[in-house]
Amino acid sequence: MDYDTRLIPLHRHPLGFIEVFRELGASESTLLQGTGITSALFDLQEARISYNQWRVLLQNGVRQCAHPQLGLIVGLRFHWSFWGPMGFMIECSPSLKDIAESFRRYMVTVQPFYALHAARSNSYLDRGNRVVEPINYSTSQDADPVLRDFLRQFRLATTLRIWDECGNKSVEDPEIHVRLDQPRPAACEFYDRLPCQSLEFGGNTSTISGSIDLVFTPFRPMRRRTYERLQRECEQELDRFAEHFSFTERVRWHMRSHFNPRLELQQVAEQLQVSPRGLSRRLAADGVTFRGLLHEIRMEIALHHLRNSCLAVEEIARYTGFSCASSLRRAVKNWSGKTTSDLRGDSIAL
Repeated sequence: MDYDTRLIPLHRHPLGFIEVFRELGASESTLLQGTGITSALFDLQEARISYNQWRVLLQNGVRQCAHPQLGLIVGLRFHWSFWGPMGFMIECSPSLKDIAESFRRYMVTVQPFYALHAARSNSYLDRGNRVVEPINYSTSQDADPVLRDFLRQFRLATTLRIWDECGNKSVEDPEIHVRLDQPRPAACEFYDRLPCQSLEFGGNTSTISGSIDLVFTPFRPMRRRTYERLQRECEQELDRFAEHFSFTERVRWHMRSHFNPRLELQQVAEQLQVSPRGLSRRLAADGVTFRGLLHEIRMEIALHHLRNSCLAVEEIARYTGFSCASSLRRAVKNWSGKTTSDLRGDSIAL
């Protein structure tokens, strides 16, 4: 991706960061210094900036509002409207699973670089029927350790807010737990404000976890129609980004988000509002078949769980639609050239 290409909508995240930085005492002129952004652009709905401009803007804000937990402060204040229709979906999502799938699919309309993350599996099911979401994946700003830490704190705060607002609190186990791969800081004022029931430092990875019922059990049924309308708005926005992402990439994101080993072409076509024949034809133009794509996603999810979860091979086989553990083991060997034991050993070595 060309980091000088103007892809990021100015009225989304950039203005959101500017608003919070100003609330924290930063001056607008200093925030915009060296960015090539002027306040006159704020009123333009279609104004876009590049990643390099966004990076300088963030550097200016982090420097002016210096605080070891600045990412958490900004993440707790950041208004959902700066995520576009996705942000409003948080208020009416039928379940945490629904909003998580939508964010995974539509984040590219706010941050196009996110397409690289959307192309990989992330969450997984672990022992005790707990859903685990890793939050330490790479970003475009990892080369700068200060921005990396700021954005990871921001991601932690905003992701926890989504879990807190969209998780079904009426289930038997509504608690949200966090593990961070960092030592406990000397002061934890803003960590203590995070909406979770436990926060553990010094882990091997950074994750958020909760019961499968908290994540999957629907609630707020009266809001579903509003949620679906906002989904359609997001699809329209995604269409405008189509020149940057292939049709196959978009289908892959959708199928991964709605993964079911028995997923049918007609079902996916209806969800994407294309005809089954049109879907097959457009995939074929990229040299892909629906069944081949489904198998690719199934293997990706199986390997992801083998590397990250503590589920037994038999449980992963059931979850990904294999008839038995032996069938999964053979498929893994054929697909990756490694055994299931090799993959689990690799994760321990990491």
